[in-house]
Amino acid sequence: MMLGLISVSVGAHSELLFKESFDNQTDWTADDYVNTGALPADWFVFRVDELWSPRTGYPNKHPSAEILSVNSDKARGGAGKSYVAWRESYDPGWKKYNSDATLVKYFPKGVDSIYVSFYVRFGESWTPKSASKLFRVMSWDDTSPKLELFQFFKGGNSGPIFLWDYSSDDYGVRNFQAYRGGPHGENYSFSNSDISGLPRQMINLGDISLNFTENTVGMGENGQNPKIVDQINGGYISDNLNQTVTHEQVYGRTKNWTKVAFYAKMNTEIGKADGELIQWINDEIIFQNKNIPWVRENSENKMVKWNTVGIGGNDFFRTYANEDQHEEWYAIDDVVIRTDIPPAEKAPNPPSDFLVN
Repeated sequence: MMLGLISVSVGAHSELLFKESFDNQTDWTADDYVNTGALPADWFVFRVDELWSPRTGYPNKHPSAEILSVNSDKARGGAGKSYVAWRESYDPGWKKYNSDATLVKYFPKGVDSIYVSFYVRFGESWTPKSASKLFRVMSWDDTSPKLELFQFFKGGNSGPIFLWDYSSDDYGVRNFQAYRGGPHGENYSFSNSDISGLPRQMINLGDISLNFTENTVGMGENGQNPKIVDQINGGYISDNLNQTVTHEQVYGRTKNWTKVAFYAKMNTEIGKADGELIQWINDEIIFQNKNIPWVRENSENKMVKWNTVGIGGNDFFRTYANEDQHEEWYAIDDVVIRTDIPPAEKAPNPPSDFLVN
């Protein structure tokens, strides 16, 4: 069945907006931010939520985020620094996301399209059945105070938004995406009738929990199935579309770094469903859609631009008893933000359009 036309976006050139290896950052933690307001150099704002840390009276626990020279073993290449987030397993008795560690970069002029890549590594004894927000790109109403960019939902100050979560459940590791509309608190939720060509039905406000098998069919280069390397068994995950894919098949064992990248392009007119989202794993396109009306009819009749990018986030993680005070880490390194897809990520000879079956 034809679901729609998809093409790889090709821009005139890809301008570098920001690059961060963390190696030259002064040692910093989430506790430094709470105690003094200090931020890592060239970053805009940080959001923190933590129960157990030295600041809260637990000297043997970790702040929710760290950029430290003593964590060089958690940096890409085994030297320098990285952004290390520590998530806490805690159940407050309701469906709350806990242990927040969101670091945000802001671009005052904004852009119509944005490409972000980074490397992610998951720590020893990582608990798969959980969810952690790792990445977001959004438009923020920068007339509001900067901490209010975290005011979401209808009537908030941010939108449209794209969120990517690490997620795993009884059906294996997931490619969890969340779409939110705009501008800035209007048209916040998406329904399945808003975006055509998705490989699976959305739920809630515009969430889609994709698998790494049948939901990738036709989503790769030239409408082919992506060749996602099976990090455990060899070959490609697409060699068996009926399997339940594990965390380690996609992300490898604990010392492995995975390159993840996203490209988001705003729709060209209010209400027009021609906005884009493309996703790569290790430079392999695994998802793309060009039918997204990021900005729909709104009270001020305005378009907006992408102007904020965030790494890290909060966690839906409650596997262990609260009294265990369990925490575990993931690391993000070598963040690159550009205005368009760089040449290395473009198809060598991409056709103008191809079909998704």
